Amino acid sequence: MVVVKLMGGLGNQMFQYAFGRSLANKFRKKLVLDVDFLLDRTPKLNFVFRDFDLDIFRLNTFDFFNAEMKEKFRKKKMFSKGTVHLIEEGFHFQDFVELNKFSRFYLDGYWQSYKYFQEIQDVIKHEFQFLEPLNPVQQDLLNRIHATKSICINFRRADFVSIASAIQTHGTPTLKYYHDALTFLINTIGQDIELFIFSDDVEWCRTNFKTNYPMFFVDHQTYKGDRFSAYLNLMTNCKHFIIPNSTFAWWGAWLASNPSKCVITPEKWFADEKLQSQTQDLRPSSWLMLS
Repeated sequence: MVVVKLMGGLGNQMFQYAFGRSLANKFRKKLVLDVDFLLDRTPKLNFVFRDFDLDIFRLNTFDFFNAEMKEKFRKKKMFSKGTVHLIEEGFHFQDFVELNKFSRFYLDGYWQSYKYFQEIQDVIKHEFQFLEPLNPVQQDLLNRIHATKSICINFRRADFVSIASAIQTHGTPTLKYYHDALTFLINTIGQDIELFIFSDDVEWCRTNFKTNYPMFFVDHQTYKGDRFSAYLNLMTNCKHFIIPNSTFAWWGAWLASNPSKCVITPEKWFADEKLQSQTQDLRPSSWLMLS
């Protein structure tokens, strides 16, 4: 049995699921999702509550960690050497060894590295297919994305600019980063481009992000779909990417099928220097980092 503790928003849940699926496939175990922490509504300071969002995808078989499983797991955890509690010690990739001697796993962490599931990346891409079909308006935008040399530019604001703890931990890329990234892309792929601006603050983007290239602002009200499944779906269909320090945007770029895609990310993924020093395994080697 591989039990995954879920926490955070959709992007974080996807990382946690992907590592759990990788271990479950490798050792031929049942995958179980523990949503107790995720759904706990005990008041917390500077905390954004999240919901279970993974059922927007066509996932393979999994179970939820129910009371009976918990009791059996805890008893075996106490009295058996066959159980291991894998606790994330940092945001860098941890190369766990000799896991084959265990029969039960509990995964407690964010696991934000493609290395945790790169051996089954085709399986993960197959499972992260969207259940909800696009409505006609969303489909029209998808057709436009397909018909152009589309660049997804994502601005993450919301809690990253409004909650003190998020500002101190994450921070946000500067407008200079976005303009420098766009300049690099234009020099690489040419000027016949169209920009698709995905953001939780479209009005801020309209006011502050100015270019001479065609821009389409993808607002939440029209395009987000069920728990942002349509929004992420549309992002994955773009051909190139300029993303912020966001796991949601990371997955949008990683799931994109364009074999020649160019993905640009900020070099500074965390404002917190200790966490920033642990991000060497976050991005595939083909992605470009700009300061």
